[in-house]
Amino acid sequence: MKNPSLFLPLSALVGCLLVALSTPAQAWGRYGHAVTGYVAEAHLSPASRDAVAALLDGQSLAEVASWADQVRPDWPETAPFHFINGPTDALEPTDAHWHLERGNAHSAILAYAEVLANSDNAADDRREALKFLVHFIGDLHQPLHAGFAEDRGGNNAVILHQGELSNLHRYWDVGILDSHASRLDARQLATVLQDRYRHELETLGEPELNSREWVREARGYLFSGLYPLPRNDHGHEDLDQPVLIIDEAYESVWLPVAERQLLRAGLRLAATLNAIVETGESPFEPAPIAPPARP
Repeated sequence: MKNPSLFLPLSALVGCLLVALSTPAQAWGRYGHAVTGYVAEAHLSPASRDAVAALLDGQSLAEVASWADQVRPDWPETAPFHFINGPTDALEPTDAHWHLERGNAHSAILAYAEVLANSDNAADDRREALKFLVHFIGDLHQPLHAGFAEDRGGNNAVILHQGELSNLHRYWDVGILDSHASRLDARQLATVLQDRYRHELETLGEPELNSREWVREARGYLFSGLYPLPRNDHGHEDLDQPVLIIDEAYESVWLPVAERQLLRAGLRLAATLNAIVETGESPFEPAPIAPPARP
């Protein structure tokens, strides 16, 4: 099951490009995270909508969806919460992957759900927990945020897309949605996707409240062709080695996957918030970590 593209030899040219092109993981970018926020808002219960509005002082889930990326430089302890790694030869993360002492996206979701659900916590703590929860649920649905440490979640996987060298992680963060972003704002895309997949909405959100299953689902795509096979017929004059090529055939297969993942993230975020508001408890298993103190 090992992914064939993880251990390609890198020329000095590509190594330099990786340094220039690799950036901190920001799943979906601001645009995709906002789409997820708008989808979630459309599926909140009336009580949840009121609770969210009160806690966020009138801001929307879409407006705060990228807050966790903005505070990350000043709050480095939260950096590991944006992703979870797993083995290159198995779908299931190991116990060591699940239970990292520093935390990961899975354990962060559990921890911040508990903070949000506890009405005895200070309003500022619950507000921050909600903002983190919005973002990390979105992150977990970008498949490369459930990827491999060996290639830094695709950041070290060099691709050729529209004649330009980049990396697979960056493409999945923003490039895969370029065709939408050039025509639609995030609210419009959320509406379009809910209409396009309206007959699938009930099943897309399942399993609603099991973040381990969300990880397994995302990782399944990594072993199902999300990494294109290296090719020599790239025609790029500066490359003398195989490279992963993102072409129209790739996008025709994987853009619908990205669209469904955005919808899943929004539906599951709404289901999480609805459950917390209805029961006053986290719907997840107990958190193995505590959130780090505010800097």
